[in-house]
This record gives sequence, C-alpha cells and structure tokens, in this order.
Amino acid sequence: MKFSSRAKRFVTSAVAIASMSSGLALAGLTSAGAATTKLDVPLSPNDYPNYIWPFSSGAFFTVTNMNDFQSLMYRPLYWVGKGADTTIQPTLSTGALPVWASDSKSLTITMKGWKFSNGETVDARSVVFFINMYMAAPGGYAGYVPGMGIPDQISSATASGNVVTIHLTDAVNHNWFLYNFLTEITPMPRAWDRLSASAAAGSAGCGANLDTFTRTAARVVCGVNASTSLGRVASGVFKTLNDRSQDPSTFTSTDPFWSVVDGPWKLSSFDTSGAGNTPIVFVPNPAYSGPQKAQVNQLIMHPFASVDAEKTALATGQLDSGYVLPADVNTAPKPGVAGTMKWSALKGKFNVRTGGTWSFNYAYYNFDSATGGSALTKQLYIRQALQASIDQVSIIKSLYNGYGVPTYGPIPALPKNDFAGSNFKNPYPFSLTRAKKYLTDNGWTVPTTGTATCTKTGGCGAGIAKGTALTLHYEYYNGSPTAVKQMAAEKSLWAKIGINMILDGKSDPNTVADDCFSGSGTWQICQYGGWLYAPDYYPSGELLFYTDALSNPGYYSNAQMDAIIDATTTGNEALKTRYAAYAAAQVPYMYQPTGTGTGVVSTKVKGVLPVSPVGAYLPEYLHK
Repeated sequence: MKFSSRAKRFVTSAVAIASMSSGLALAGLTSAGAATTKLDVPLSPNDYPNYIWPFSSGAFFTVTNMNDFQSLMYRPLYWVGKGADTTIQPTLSTGALPVWASDSKSLTITMKGWKFSNGETVDARSVVFFINMYMAAPGGYAGYVPGMGIPDQISSATASGNVVTIHLTDAVNHNWFLYNFLTEITPMPRAWDRLSASAAAGSAGCGANLDTFTRTAARVVCGVNASTSLGRVASGVFKTLNDRSQDPSTFTSTDPFWSVVDGPWKLSSFDTSGAGNTPIVFVPNPAYSGPQKAQVNQLIMHPFASVDAEKTALATGQLDSGYVLPADVNTAPKPGVAGTMKWSALKGKFNVRTGGTWSFNYAYYNFDSATGGSALTKQLYIRQALQASIDQVSIIKSLYNGYGVPTYGPIPALPKNDFAGSNFKNPYPFSLTRAKKYLTDNGWTVPTTGTATCTKTGGCGAGIAKGTALTLHYEYYNGSPTAVKQMAAEKSLWAKIGINMILDGKSDPNTVADDCFSGSGTWQICQYGGWLYAPDYYPSGELLFYTDALSNPGYYSNAQMDAIIDATTTGNEALKTRYAAYAAAQVPYMYQPTGTGTGVVSTKVKGVLPVSPVGAYLPEYLHK
C-alpha cells in the first residue's frame, strides 16, 4: 500500500519524514482502562481521507484512507499486527485461519459470526461479496495483479452459512496467498449489496454464490463491463459504491451504506464539503463483536495545513499525540530507537516514538512514453548512475537526525527479516566517481559544470540521439522542510555528474498521487512517499513490479522479474531472496532513505506498546 507523508498505516515517508501519522504516534498503545473523555490526534499536513469504501483503486490505495479511516469502521477478514508483532492476530480477525487441502489448491474459512451494527451477521456471504466484486472489477482494486491470487487464481468461491470454500486453479505458497490476498478481503454487508438506498439489502445479488465463477457471471450481478484496466466502464453495484465512496457528502453517521460497520468505531462527523478543513470524529460502535470495545467517548482526527500548525497544537496541549521534526528530539542512538525529547515545550509531557516499519521509500520511474516517460530512465545505466549518487547515510545523519535507515532495495531494513538473505549487499553504494563512469562508459560527455551531453555516434541507447542533454523532471511532495532540503541536496549531487534534475515540488500529496496514477500525465520521476507491505504483507513484489500490476503506474515490465515473482508465489520459500536481489540490481524504482519517523505521545495516554511495523492502528485499546 502506498504511503505519503500522510498517516498511512505504515508510518511515514522518508522524504516527508516530519509528517508522522497518528498511526506512528498511537498504533502501539494499549490498556485496559475504562471509557473516559476523548483522544485528539493529527492528520498529516494537507491530508484528509477521500475514499470510504474498503475496495480502493489507484490513488485511493493509501494508509490515510485504508488504515487510518476505513479500518476503524470496517474490519478485514484477517487483521495483521499488534505492537511489535507483525503476524495475523486471530482474536482481531473476523474469520478463523484457513484450513488447506493437502494439494494446496483449496481451502475453507470459518467465519466467527461477528455482527454488523445493523444486526447483520458477518458471515461467509460477506466474504464472497468482496471476492465476487473483485472478480467483476479487478481494475477497481489496486491490489490486483493479472493472473495472480484473488481473483484470477480462484476457480470457485462459495458461501454456506459461516463457511467459505475456495478452490484454486493452481497450488500456491500458503503464506503468500494468506498474507498477500486473504488479508485484502474486507467482509461487506448486505446493506451495500443494492443499487440504491431505497432497494432491499442484498437485492443486487453481488454477494450470492455465482453459478459459474467467471468475470461475465460476476459482472451480471456486481456491475462493471469493458476491460480490467482503470479505464473500465462502471455500472451496477460497483458504480453505486464507487461513486458514493468519492462523495464526501455521504460520509455521515446516518448514511444507509457507510453507517453499517463491524469495527469498533462509527463515523460521527466529517467535512462533507470535501474541503478537508474540519476534524473527523469517531464514536464507539456498541455492537462491535471484537475483543476490545473503544474506551474513549470520541476519537478526533484534526487536519493541519502545515507541520508548524500541528506543532503549535502540540505545544498548547490540544493534541494527545502527533509528529515533530527530527531536530526537535535528540539524535537516535541507533536505528529504530528513539532519543529523548529536546523541544522544551514538550519535555516531561510527551514521550518520543520511533521504530522500523515494514516499508521502503522510493520514487517511481515512468517507463511509458505515452504518459511522459523518458527514454533516459529506461536505460539501466542511467538509473544506476542516479542511484549511486544518493548519499543515503549522510541524508539520514544530517537531515533525519538518525531517524531512518538506508534503502538499497524493496525489502525493509527494519524490522530484521530474512527476505533479502544473509548475503545481500547494496549494489550501488554512494560514489560519484562510479556514478559518472556509468554515463561516460555509455557515450556521455560530462563537463566540469553544466549538463552532460550524449556525444556517441549512433546515440546512447534506444531513443537517445547524439546531442541529447541529460535533463530529467522530478515531481515530489514538499510537505516538510526536510523533504525540500533532501531534494536540494540530491539535485546538487546529480549536478556533479552532469544530470540536470528539474524539481517540481507539490504541497498536496494527492496532487502527486493523481499525477502519477492518472494514466495521462507527463511525468518522468515522481515521489510522494513509499510502500508499506500492507495488505501485501509477504514482500514478493507482484503489486509493485509485475507487468500490468495496478500499483505499477510507471508500467515497468521485465520478463525475468515476472518469472522470479512467479516462482516465489508457488510454494518454494527458498526462492524469495531472488526477488530482493534482482529488484535491487535493476533499480526499477529510485530507492530513497526510509524514515523511522519522530512521533510523540502524551504521558497521559497509558499502556504504550512498541510501534507497529505494519502500522496496525488500534485506538480502541487507548485510554487516559
């Protein structure tokens, strides 16, 4: 799942490290206190949820929407993470763990019989509703990878009472299918399975068992026709839910669709104008069936126009948690460990929070010439030169104050894990000499000052004619002073090897996301955050690097990468390290330092647990 500076379930963007979410500040809190008062938490600067249906596409597939907003109201089939634990939490999940057949080609899931707030049971049909919708509109969900997992590897999915039975077309790696696909499922109520608020619940039939599990059969009852791409023609239940989910005037406590919840919280107040200027207020859902009901009367999320505005609210006692700049706290003694509070206004009143996250930070390259992609970045040697020019260690030390870890590939450095393998090494350590050599070896003349020019007869690669200047455009989210300083530092280093990088900073992360995912933009490199492996918790890469994956807006396509990912998904755990090594060497993304963040929590909030690496946000456990 993508994250920006926003709150996303992950944590923070390395470039926008100051924009720590409420997730980092509070995700690890728990206690057994009685219900009292309220909790006031911040949204990241210029950030506000803009999609409520837990079936998110493209630019809506964010931590802000999914973790900090949707998951409070609508609980997934399997909940992952609590405190430092990064595994599935059986007591917080709406279904029991799957039981697999010996051939790894079928499984059954028994639902626990939790209740939606309108009295409906969270049953097998609730799960099949999501799966059928996914089959009808794969392009409507950003987790879709053609040919993989749900829905393409399902040959049938049927509901009988509380039991879901799923048959697959192929044997699969159990952990991969469980952590990357079954965790995506959010059971949906019959109240959503209708074409209008006046129609009877379940009347559309999208949650009913299909006679044949095919795209055609699913579209008859769920809607959507045409292709699997984002350019689909929407109809039916899909259109009803997708349109309502982008209309903030429906985000109310009485909406006949969105007020039906099975999570611990109900929406009480939202800026229905769409401006995102007023606080979001949640209240307890008394019908919640899970192990811990909300312990405060209100959870209030406050929007801010800047980091400075949020810090003022912290200093004046208006917030129970928040984000501060790395310079506001003492240097991290080691990665993932917080230093003490330096800022006098918060000393003795707030504790510092930091921690490794199951995420990595990067910028997209655009490989699609139809949407502005440059022939320059299609060349591996140019991506290698760009990567070798990023001094990640110095950035973390000087700009992040130690609150970050280098990113050398798509596998998170923290928490410690075995997905990259014990022999993994950074293929492109910082070296301007080496970076320059990548260019000169391929026909570029690099002047002492100024922009490099291709001087090789016949050109410097496909589409790069002799005489071409090495100029690139980089769009990024500039929501914090740290982000601006980092981009300026990197631009300066790139200039030393003749790369003229034109920076285009945007104050709204949604603008950058929209530009990257529009399918009609003119961008070459863009960055507004990074990727949290959630709900694709098993880092095998199919959502990011597989040909035609919907979270692959730059249209990266590499047959060997596809083959490596394919092999990882079929059951051989030993093959998983091949993905890490190949994705690091090919630099399909520009890898940037990953911030561990600097959040703070009031000493009045009790029962603090370690930060959740997967950004599990569980405010129902909090109290004062």
